[in-house]
Amino acid sequence: MDKNETGANKIAILLWLIVLFIIIHTGIKLVHVYSDYYRMEDAMASKASVAQALKDEEVIADLVKKAKELDLPLDTENFILKRNEETHRMKISTQWDEEVHFLFNVYVKTFHFAPSVDEDYRRSR
Repeated sequence: MDKNETGANKIAILLWLIVLFIIIHTGIKLVHVYSDYYRMEDAMASKASVAQALKDEEVIADLVKKAKELDLPLDTENFILKRNEETHRMKISTQWDEEVHFLFNVYVKTFHFAPSVDEDYRRSR
């Protein structure tokens, strides 16, 4: 093995490490924003399924509390609740945008999230 091959191998390893870093960095950023989305959607489904025992104001207050816990830009006016007493269903929806900074602010992308749930809240008989 001559000197040029050793230098080329070092450059190839360095390039692979850079690519690996970019993949891991991007994955961590995306997992964080999507896990917040799914956790909020799960909280919405949970509250909608027990809506018979809660007032709309209580549902919204609990969802706002969860949003604050997840550091999401949501407040009372961001949640839309539609209760149908005839079919015993509750629909909850919201939306928000989240800016994600990749590679130390070299690339910034805004993701739009709009979770919506429609649950039956009848109690088991």
